[in-house]
Amino acid sequence: MKEQKKNPGAAAGRMRSFPEKMLRRGSASQNDLDANWLITLSDVLSLLLVFFVVFTFVSRSSKATASKEPTNKSEGVATARTQENTALSQKKMVDEMSVTIKRLELENDVSVHALDREIIITLKEKVTFRPGEAETLKSSEPILDGIARIIRQHPSFQVDIEGHTDNVPIMTQKYPSNWELSVARATSVLKYFINRHGIDSSRLSIKGNAEQKPLAGNDTADNRAKNRRVEIRLKEKGA
Repeated sequence: MKEQKKNPGAAAGRMRSFPEKMLRRGSASQNDLDANWLITLSDVLSLLLVFFVVFTFVSRSSKATASKEPTNKSEGVATARTQENTALSQKKMVDEMSVTIKRLELENDVSVHALDREIIITLKEKVTFRPGEAETLKSSEPILDGIARIIRQHPSFQVDIEGHTDNVPIMTQKYPSNWELSVARATSVLKYFINRHGIDSSRLSIKGNAEQKPLAGNDTADNRAKNRRVEIRLKEKGA
């Protein structure tokens, strides 16, 4: 058998193609490594971006909370001081009014007390008016003067004047019902404060309640007398 002749050219070609294949494989591996590195860098940058956004949000929230705390504290302190000053003013007014009532010996007909951040001065009918009338009595002037003095000394207080009657109907030409009578009596007290003492009318208001807000049942003469009254309510502005 004849031996096949070796082909030097083919062998040389195979020798040349081997390094080329290795280079191509090496290049592909390098490309894969580059792609993996790029993916990893992209993930890191994304995480850094998310971290930056969260950090910015938390920082701003902390600053906002820090800036609000002193304001809230200062507002709370201011509110507490205002309430304390109001309470002190109310106590002083009640004490002053009590002294005036005692000096005039009107303890049975005039009362004063603080209720729900208000000072309520109650004058029974016989102190201020004749039955069925709304003209203030001369004898009521000392107590009205004492009330006016307290109102002037405390200009931060608003004054509501309310007229009340019992449930006995009134049907006169001047006062067709208890509504008109109660409003007329409150108006007379208001005019006294303005005309005699120059109290600013913007601080005063009137209201007629007729028999709608009794202090006692209208079943006896004594109870009906308790219901016929004028209430002067003093309240701190904005309270």
